Amino acid sequence: MKYHPFFSFHRQAILLAVLVLMLTACGSKEEYQWEDWSVAENVASVSVMSEDGSTETLEPGTTMGVYIIDENGNVTWVIAEVDEFGNVILPTEALSGQAVVYTPVQPSWGAAAFTGTQKFYVESDQSDEGGYEASDLMIGTMSSAADPRGSTRAATNLHLTMKHMLAKVVIHVIDETGMMDFGLVSMQLLGTHNCVNVSLSQQTVETVENSISDIDMLAYNSTDRRISMTAIVPSQTIGEGEEFFKIDMPGNSRIGVLPTEVVLEADKTFVYQVRYTENGPVLESSFITNWEDDGSEAILDIRTSK
Repeated sequence: MKYHPFFSFHRQAILLAVLVLMLTACGSKEEYQWEDWSVAENVASVSVMSEDGSTETLEPGTTMGVYIIDENGNVTWVIAEVDEFGNVILPTEALSGQAVVYTPVQPSWGAAAFTGTQKFYVESDQSDEGGYEASDLMIGTMSSAADPRGSTRAATNLHLTMKHMLAKVVIHVIDETGMMDFGLVSMQLLGTHNCVNVSLSQQTVETVENSISDIDMLAYNSTDRRISMTAIVPSQTIGEGEEFFKIDMPGNSRIGVLPTEVVLEADKTFVYQVRYTENGPVLESSFITNWEDDGSEAILDIRTSK
């Protein structure tokens, strides 16, 4: 058969049309799958909101205890895990009921724990991130609303808003002696209340007054002249002149006291700036801020001896 350019062109046009249809079909399928996933009814976004309105997200892989209360008042308890988009998948019962969530997960807090009170202890050793994070009790509830994070990648119809139920203490120490080896320094909060009674149904906590321990603090942001320490503790009052913290070094320990009374409140960070002198620690200043602010910038105002 003689080759004819018209038929060649016609065949190419047909192939091109088929290819376009295949690509369109693939695109439609992908779009359908994406839309179907992004508006799944039982997917809830998660955020932690501070008292000042600032928000933060939970790390992917964070596990949460979830209580689902159906329309008849029956309670179901499950464990959910935060995915890479900051969302969790809830039981479908949540669509017609209510949800209360908390973290870190307490294995003994089953469905029966929703009523009454449960004891939660902060870790006495918060010198590593595991102990520190295990002490950060957060509780939240569910609302049926658009995702407040404004994400178009993972839009949800349900949102879980959590809050920090305990207080955070941060102590920045500036060395004025030039003799401190911060690699060998540790700090403790002294005689600190370490337990709260938790009401999950009411989303409240109450400090247990007769439960006290010293708390080993987590060190971070260490330099040759400065070290920062932090710990999470229940709300409590520390009186004027009370021993507040201890700085430990090989062969030397120094105690820091508070010159004025302070009331440590939940969902807030209490920042203390301390100069370490030859006569021991001297409290330079203090202030209260939101959970995410540790006051690192403010310590630049403290002048150290040369």
